[in-house]
Amino acid sequence: GRVEAGLRRLGLGCGRRDFRALDEGEIAVVARGKCFFRDKARNVESAGAAALLIVDGESDEPPSATLGAPGIQIPVLAVGATAGRGLVGRVELEVDAVAERRRTVNVIAETATGRGDRVVIAGGHLDSVPAGPGINDNGSGTAALLEIAEALGGRAPGARVRLAFWGAEELGLIGSRRYVRELEPADRDGIAAYVNLDMVGSPEPAHGVYSDADPEIEQLLRRLVGQRAEEENAGGNSDHAPFERAGIPVGGLFTGAGEPHDPCYHRACDDIANVNMEILVEMARAAGEAVERLSARN
Repeated sequence: GRVEAGLRRLGLGCGRRDFRALDEGEIAVVARGKCFFRDKARNVESAGAAALLIVDGESDEPPSATLGAPGIQIPVLAVGATAGRGLVGRVELEVDAVAERRRTVNVIAETATGRGDRVVIAGGHLDSVPAGPGINDNGSGTAALLEIAEALGGRAPGARVRLAFWGAEELGLIGSRRYVRELEPADRDGIAAYVNLDMVGSPEPAHGVYSDADPEIEQLLRRLVGQRAEEENAGGNSDHAPFERAGIPVGGLFTGAGEPHDPCYHRACDDIANVNMEILVEMARAAGEAVERLSARN
């Protein structure tokens, strides 16, 4: 849509009282944070706004984000901090975009040997953001998974090993959420561990091990990463989150996003030159050893 209207600043845009000052037909300006972009858009649309601008309070680089699903009928744009401070008076904006349902896929592989009733899963996402090719985020994780597959050669010492290449992570963990949601109770109970590999080749790397994870998996990964292992609070930002919510033990490795670790995060320069091969090999080896040991324990 195309809109020309006056601006109205509304705080975060996450609650009804944020919209008391909004007049119908105005362009709402809200700050990034607290709730999902889709929630902000739905709230201001219901309150009568003609469009929405979401301002990042810290970075001049507009955040890469999604509205999650079709249905929002007003133009929505994200802007950086400096641009947000310069918004005054009336604004003209135009958005040419498509919001529709499309099909994505998960790719799942499993060892031919191992206990049939227990499984250890390692996974990473296949997709990138539209702004860039995503070679570190997350070509590095999928490359590590392929190395693990080759090292295992289809065999597992204990529990079977399942490798998962998730679709549509950047759109809201869609592939992994769907997978976990459709597991039968017995299949869910049979998952001994899930190890996540999302960005493991950052050019100026951290040696991150998920700290908000299963303690045993965290300790194992920290030993394998070595003395440089750092705590990383991953929150709900990657494909381990649906497994954790389902009560499945999780852990993961991460080498950092944004400054100073990966300045090309979610940008066009996230190409093959953006991967630190030395750290990628280290993390792939640590993850592969962890998966093999977790299999042997189960």
